[in-house]
Amino acid sequence: MKVQFAVEEVHTMFLSVIDQVVALDLDKKDRAAIRRWVADEMTPGTPAMRRLADKVNEQVQQSHDRSEVSPIKKPDWVD
Repeated sequence: MKVQFAVEEVHTMFLSVIDQVVALDLDKKDRAAIRRWVADEMTPGTPAMRRLADKVNEQVQQSHDRSEVSPIKKPDWVD
């Protein structure tokens, strides 16, 4: 099974996390820096966001691959 998120979907997830970070008790300058970073570098068309989407998709695939059960199982009574 292959699950792959589009860049726009990853961007939406990213914004959700950033909203939670900005909601923390941060200094005004820190909040402004985060918002500026998001607006300047983390929009859906930027290389950084495409790289993040690639990494998310890679991690989801690896997690899925690890969770699949092997069709060949060693009996628990065999050491």
